[in-house]
Amino acid sequence: MRVALVTSDALPLLHEDDRMLVPALAELGIAGQPAVWSDAGVDWAAFDALVIRSPWDYFLRIAEFRAWLDARRASGPRFCNAIEIIAWNFDKQYLVELAAAGIRVIPTIVVSQRDRPDIAALARGRGWNEIVIKPTIAGGGHGTRRFRLDGAEHHRDAIARTLVDCGLLVQPFLPEIMSEGELSLMFFDGAFSHAVRKRPAHGDYRVQGQFGGTVEPVDARAEWVDAARACIAAAPALPTYARVDGVVVDGHFLLMELEVFEPLMFLAHHPLAAERFARAIQLGLRAPAMR
Repeated sequence: MRVALVTSDALPLLHEDDRMLVPALAELGIAGQPAVWSDAGVDWAAFDALVIRSPWDYFLRIAEFRAWLDARRASGPRFCNAIEIIAWNFDKQYLVELAAAGIRVIPTIVVSQRDRPDIAALARGRGWNEIVIKPTIAGGGHGTRRFRLDGAEHHRDAIARTLVDCGLLVQPFLPEIMSEGELSLMFFDGAFSHAVRKRPAHGDYRVQGQFGGTVEPVDARAEWVDAARACIAAAPALPTYARVDGVVVDGHFLLMELEVFEPLMFLAHHPLAAERFARAIQLGLRAPAMR
């Protein structure tokens, strides 16, 4: 069996964390091969499955990546996660759907693509004084901004540029991100595996490593795991792999993002994580294909 571990030009040999998956797959008789999604020379039909790992330029090339997904859906091998999950998770507007399903989600306003609302007025209507905005199609903190409403005018042009290509999420700034950090809970085939806490650098609010954020293992409380599992259960189908990002506010786990598209799974932070991921992929290869 051959599996394409889909990546980008910038990471042709995968992110260092994902490289741990290759020997774990080999132990199960599965060849895991890095494959750059935008490389026209890749024979995608030669693989038994595609596992989306690090195509982290997709939000800079949205139309091109959508076309690639459509082409693979039409003629390529199965996806793992299934294509229906990937398509649903591609745009962060899924948060509205999860909130409607009863999931505790960070309060969120979704601004539609090419709309031109008064962001400050929308936020004031919710009683927010400081907000975070982010594109509905993005990753790694790209395009994320934090500001007080009295400074909203300074971000008008950036907001307009974002709304050319996709929608925009508007959320209240939660100081718990800076004091307690962001939690990420990893699941494979629906089973909880491990968790980490991501903390921003001093004075920042973004937890990603490129902004100075740090990561540490954490013992997940049962109520966090239960809340994260409920998020996964609300997805269109059971994902082979999922990362649930959230923050605890007033004792409640609030969902920030349900990552079932291309999440870093922090395999290096648990000795069995790579093996668990590999076994979940093996199970996915045996299941009926969904396109």
